[in-house]
Amino acid sequence: MKRRTIDILLWLPTIFLVYVFLRQGLAKFDAQSGWARAFATWHFPVWFRIAVGAAEVGAALLLLLRRTAFFGAAIISAIMIGAMLTHVYWHRPKAVTSAVLPLVLAATVMIGRPPRAH
Repeated sequence: MKRRTIDILLWLPTIFLVYVFLRQGLAKFDAQSGWARAFATWHFPVWFRIAVGAAEVGAALLLLLRRTAFFGAAIISAIMIGAMLTHVYWHRPKAVTSAVLPLVLAATVMIGRPPRAH
């Protein structure tokens, strides 16, 4: 497949990830959100929920530029691995599946948009 075609196709998972993580990241700033209740249930401090939200919003913005997309996808990957570990720790292994798709899409972006040495 031509590099241009691959580049165009990479925008599909990228736009999906931007949409999801921008929305969900911003939701983590709301003390009345479902995320606030979930993080409290998992015994995470408020500052951690805010930090995760900031990381998600930052990652979404990094995805918008080709030269920073790798780093945004890497941040999302780390967050999704943390989410999976949280679900396993709290004996909810079936909930791990919600993090699989974003993790796979982020890995796809990381492979397709590696950092370039200048």
